[in-house]
Amino acid sequence: VEGWKSVNTDPANYSAHRFLADSYAALPRHEIARVSELLRSQLLQPINITPVQPQLAVSNLFIQEGAGPADPSFNEFNPLFLRNRLALQASGVAGGKNTIGDEITQSGVWGRYSYSIGQFHYETDGFRENNDQDQDIYNAFVQMALSYKTSVQAEYQHKDVDRGDLPLRFTDEFVPTLRKPERLRSARLGFHHAFDPQSHLIGFLRYGKMESASKRPPLGEYSSDDEGYDGEIQHLFRSGRFNITSGAGHYDTDRKRELNITGRPIDTFKSDIRHTNAYVYAQINYPKNLTWTLGGSADFFKGDFSNSDQFNPKAGLTWNIFPGTTLRAAGFRTLRRTLLSSHTIEPTQVAGFNQFFNDFEGADAWRYGAGIDQRISATVNAGAEISGRDMEVPYIDVTGAGKKVDWEEDLARIYLYWTPQRWLALSAEYQFERFKRGLEYTGADNLHRIETHRFPFAVSLFDSLGFSSQIKATYIDQGGEFGSRRDVISGDDEFWIVDAFIRYRLPKRWGFITLEARNLFDEDFHFQDTDPAHPVIYPELLILTRLTLVF
Repeated sequence: VEGWKSVNTDPANYSAHRFLADSYAALPRHEIARVSELLRSQLLQPINITPVQPQLAVSNLFIQEGAGPADPSFNEFNPLFLRNRLALQASGVAGGKNTIGDEITQSGVWGRYSYSIGQFHYETDGFRENNDQDQDIYNAFVQMALSYKTSVQAEYQHKDVDRGDLPLRFTDEFVPTLRKPERLRSARLGFHHAFDPQSHLIGFLRYGKMESASKRPPLGEYSSDDEGYDGEIQHLFRSGRFNITSGAGHYDTDRKRELNITGRPIDTFKSDIRHTNAYVYAQINYPKNLTWTLGGSADFFKGDFSNSDQFNPKAGLTWNIFPGTTLRAAGFRTLRRTLLSSHTIEPTQVAGFNQFFNDFEGADAWRYGAGIDQRISATVNAGAEISGRDMEVPYIDVTGAGKKVDWEEDLARIYLYWTPQRWLALSAEYQFERFKRGLEYTGADNLHRIETHRFPFAVSLFDSLGFSSQIKATYIDQGGEFGSRRDVISGDDEFWIVDAFIRYRLPKRWGFITLEARNLFDEDFHFQDTDPAHPVIYPELLILTRLTLVF
């Protein structure tokens, strides 16, 4: 909540976008929004010592939140004032299932120049056969201030992944021979120019190549290679009563797909994916306690099997009824286009409602929502949010014809956070998801209908000597229908998952040491993960030790 409020208050504030990106890292199905907010923050930022963590700049890691070698942000270790110096952050994790990982980021600033280079490695055997993964990410970033108004930057990303069949499915099914290697290379140039404190221009141009495959020996292999470029430009204008964000972008890539059966090439598909978009968002603060978000975007998209030119209206309202009460509502339309590395600098939210989900390419979606956020006292915050999404998803049927199917999503969340003492924090939430998909096409996870209720409760303790701990218990009730039109299976399960950790913060801000347990009581359950790229629960007991050092 504080993240999107900060961005709406000043869309040109790089710290607000970085704050929102770090907040998105803890939310399911926000991968596109997270890396996009990071990109906007990088383009707007001045010369600084803040490191670019390799894992933060890449989406779809398939690592459970907090189970990697480092948390998404260590900004709390940064100095209040900037000076010429070098900095190093090193993190490592080791635990059960032969889990091991590290992330090392070295950054520096000298006069008009700053840079950051980083390396990320993670490997694990997983919780069952063929649930292993091994990935390496490298990132290099350099920035130069041409003047106090203008800066330029360059960034290179490298990602190599080899993974098996990772998604957690309700039926516990998996493919024992499935391997999914992936390789990404991308290079980006960016700039920022401030005409004055109220007017900013940012933009980037990027080249990238993505190679991925789905191998099922001895049956065959399906591979996909995308190579192309994308670029965007955006203008941000801020006045006393209104903010205007406008921009445009273009994406062009050559795609080659091959199907091999028992080592013999069967078919090759080549296509040219093109997308052009333009948008205008206006935030009008009138009267004083109302903020209107009005605007629209236009998409001109040519995909593999879906072509679409459409206008997307955007409307939102944020009403500060009382000093501690915020009521908000939004309604907007989006088109899921192909994004190189999943980044865009188009605004990711309207009145706090996320716009960009990792849907199927060419999906046309309407989202409607309303929410309330209440500061009850200095130590108590509460709120509720409900939204729905109606989608038309393109697909190719068995005859090779392009068709569309209707999908529906309903989402709800209620939260209560209480800090009764400086050493104690309590939280309680309710999260609800309902997905419904036409049997004509249910997606790769063969999900027809599902309802999931989550009730996470957490108690956190803090000590002035540097110790902190948390125990979090989550009750989950899930049921649904799984499978394709020919074979639909119904099922449901309810269970508790308990996670806990204890942490010691090293003196003089040198870092911290953490010991944690996932699924502390080794609970056995059936569960369909609706966001496999960002798993939230682990089906077995997992003990992890993490060390972070900052110099």
